[in-house]
This record gives sequence, structure tokens and C-alpha cells, in this order.
Amino acid sequence: MQRWLAALVCLWLASTSAQASDSGSEVQRIVSLAPFLTDMLIQLEASDRLVGVLDDGLLDAELDSVARVGGHQTLSRELILAEQPDLVLAWTSGNDAQLLTQLESWGLRVERFDPQRLTDIATMTRGLGRLLGVSERADAMAHDFELSLSRLHRPLTLESPRVFVQLWDDPLYTVSNEQLLGDALSHCGAHNVFGDLPVLAPQVGRESVIATDPDLIIAFSDEPAQANPWLQRWRQFAQLRAVRHEGLRSMDGDALVRPTPALLEGLEVLCGLIAEYRLKPRVD
Repeated sequence: MQRWLAALVCLWLASTSAQASDSGSEVQRIVSLAPFLTDMLIQLEASDRLVGVLDDGLLDAELDSVARVGGHQTLSRELILAEQPDLVLAWTSGNDAQLLTQLESWGLRVERFDPQRLTDIATMTRGLGRLLGVSERADAMAHDFELSLSRLHRPLTLESPRVFVQLWDDPLYTVSNEQLLGDALSHCGAHNVFGDLPVLAPQVGRESVIATDPDLIIAFSDEPAQANPWLQRWRQFAQLRAVRHEGLRSMDGDALVRPTPALLEGLEVLCGLIAEYRLKPRVD
């Protein structure tokens, strides 16, 4: 099967090389192997160049006619090649490295991105702008993003609140400082109580959370705080600082998952929750 695919790629490259030299270096046929990169093309008004996308079940309606090349664990070499892309956009830590290397060995151009910090988003935006020939639009977007980051930034001090972010309830999952959400907490002026753990989304025990005694518990859940079952379970631990000081909050974490300039909406909410706690008078 691999020999057949390699032969197909060679034939395709030979047949299109002359066209590529005539049309210049502007990319016209793109396959995106990560949802955040697909989102970036939409935000950069270049979604019309997408000929294939990874399907995570949450694709924008405007991409209904774009071919699906598989899911996170089911990406198909055959489907990617069938779309004859002149550029494949990949996620360094989220896509199979062997697959990406194999695509490159067959002559496909693969560009990798892996934003792990908020500032990486601006760098990625500018890089994509250069790749797509829309640098002016990308530079403006990145500049606005950086201005918003600067406005939201709060320095970390000894008095900064200590926060536990709850991604799931049973079992309990949280975030470390090795990934974007941890960086977002620091940017908003909060200490992540599990920030030093080496895993991106570590599983922790309820006893461990109680031992850290966070000032603020933020559940990434659609349920409002007062009716949130995850937070209700914490209320039984009256000794917790977050319970004593009414520091139980919830927010929609989806807005902070994909590393694009659009996450500013979620970052505004997160920073707002932390600022609200900072300003609230407390008496032990």
C-alpha cells in the first residue's frame, strides 16, 4: 500500500510542478490536521483554501463541503493525499510524528505549529500570515492580540490567589503550568496549586486538593456555580479556604482550549474571576 501511495505522490508532483512554478509560491490547497489551525484559517479569512480537515466533531458550518481526512486517532494518509495539498498544517505535539515525516518523504510540504504559551499565539499568527500571503491581516491580528494580553496581565505576588482548575470531576483532572491553561492562570495573576506537576493535564486526588487549600476553585463546566454539582461536592469540606471565602466559580472552558487569538474571550472571563476574588474582602 505504501509503495502505491508513494508512486501516486510522485506522479502528482510531476504533473503539478510546472503549474506551481507558474503560479508562484502562494498556497492554494491546504489540509489542516488540527482544529486550532483550522480555526486560524477561518480567522485569517483563508478558509476557502482548505481542501481537507481533521474532524473533531466541532467544525464550523462553513466547512461542511470540505473533505474530512480522519479524526485525532484516525488520520488517513490516503485521504490526505487524495486532496493533493500543496501545504499540510500540523500540530507538533498532537499529530503522529511518523505520519508527518512520511508525508514529507512523499514530497508534501508540512509546517508544524505547537503554541504552548499565550505569546506563542501571536508568533503562530504571524507565521501563518507569511505562509498564506496575508501578512498584513495576520500582523494586525497579532498586534491586537498582544495589546489585549498586555491589558489583561497581572503580576504574580505572594498575595496572588492560589487557584485549582477543575477540568473533570470523577476522576479529578486539572492543569499544570506546562500547557496553555497554566500559562493563562499566571497571566491573570494567579498561582496554579498544581502548576509544578510534569503532566499537561494531571489526575489528582480530592485529598491532594484539600491539602493545597486553594483560595479559588474554578470548574470548567457549563453549569453555573450555584447549581454546579462539581462545586457542590466541595461545599461539604467547610475547612477549605475556597468554601469559607465563597471562592467557588465555574466557566465555560471551551473558549480557552484552542490556541488562537479568539481565546481572548475566555481569558477575559478567567482574569475577571481572579480579579473579582482579589477585590473581595475576606475575614477568617
